Amino acid sequence: MSDMETLSLRIFGRDLTLACPPEEKDQLIEASKLLNNELDSINDKNNALIIAGLSLANKLLSSPSTSSSNSSEDLLSIIKKIDSVLEK
Repeated sequence: MSDMETLSLRIFGRDLTLACPPEEKDQLIEASKLLNNELDSINDKNNALIIAGLSLANKLLSSPSTSSSNSSEDLLSIIKKIDSVLEK
């Protein structure tokens, strides 16, 4: 198993520090940018995290995939990790 690396992100105005494998770091950074962009476009800030998660999941499921199903599973895994941290 790889060593874990510390990653600091700012999502929805909150600073988060995560431990992740080095090979997931860049993908988590991109996922946080995607999530922040989605959150910025939502007017209902009280439910923004739920709406953003639902919107991103819908986009993932409805878009034709040019990559393998493993990539979709990886993205869903990253979204779940971010969601679990934001719920704390």
